[in-house]
Amino acid sequence: MAVLGVFVLAPTVLGLALALTDWDGSGVPRFVGLGNFGALLSDSRFASAFRNTLVFAAITVPAQVLLGFVLAAAVNAPWFVGRAAVRAMLFIPTVVSIIAVGFIWRWMLEPRTGLVPLAFASAGIEAPDFLQGGSAVSVPMIGELVSWPMLSVCAVQIWKMAGFCMVLYLAAMQQVPESLGEAARVDGASRWQTLRNVTWPAVAPTTTFLVVTGLIAALQVFDLVWALSAMSDSPSTRVLGTLLFREFQQSRLGFAAAVGVVIFALTLALIAGESWRARRAEA
Repeated sequence: MAVLGVFVLAPTVLGLALALTDWDGSGVPRFVGLGNFGALLSDSRFASAFRNTLVFAAITVPAQVLLGFVLAAAVNAPWFVGRAAVRAMLFIPTVVSIIAVGFIWRWMLEPRTGLVPLAFASAGIEAPDFLQGGSAVSVPMIGELVSWPMLSVCAVQIWKMAGFCMVLYLAAMQQVPESLGEAARVDGASRWQTLRNVTWPAVAPTTTFLVVTGLIAALQVFDLVWALSAMSDSPSTRVLGTLLFREFQQSRLGFAAAVGVVIFALTLALIAGESWRARRAEA
């Protein structure tokens, strides 16, 4: 309890207190109350960072969880040949340094010499600018929802984390009684129906764990965006983590702490919602 108090509770409380002050790291902090949060609401950088963070979480978390489940179901099938080698290859991106992943994918997506644009060109398709391009998905009356750079960040995150989800799902699937699947097949269920109505509900606790941990990681994303965007402060890839970092760089410590409080509150809200949904589904 002493260790948790010193290294977890105290920094959290001090961070919350710092968000109520105007301080540059020297002198005495000046209390401003909720002034930093009011400044956030009127700051266009915060608006773009908040939207991009939510878009990143909404795209990556469901995609990596579902892709991990599909990969686990395929690798776990009795007919799958070479499952050990495939399982190892799919898990490798999870243990590679995220900074290395970011720089490698930035090189692969480079508009002129990148392997991905060259592959598009060899197929006779004009590749978009994955790193600095414009809107990838837009809605009339609303405008841009996802830019190509943000979509690239999401794709790399899914590629990196799908193997981790697959391994956890594999462990969960091996605990599902084989008799459940056999009973479903005797009743005439197809392979897809068995997967959907027997396996998926049986691994629900793993799904909840992956969604919660995925949301925490997505809302705090920084390093992958930092590496893929070459440390630029573009509105198309700006997230709350990069905004917080730049504010600390500029010694606007109270404003940066307010961004951290927003991340904290958003994380708690989404996790509480997911936990409530999981409890209702289990009931």
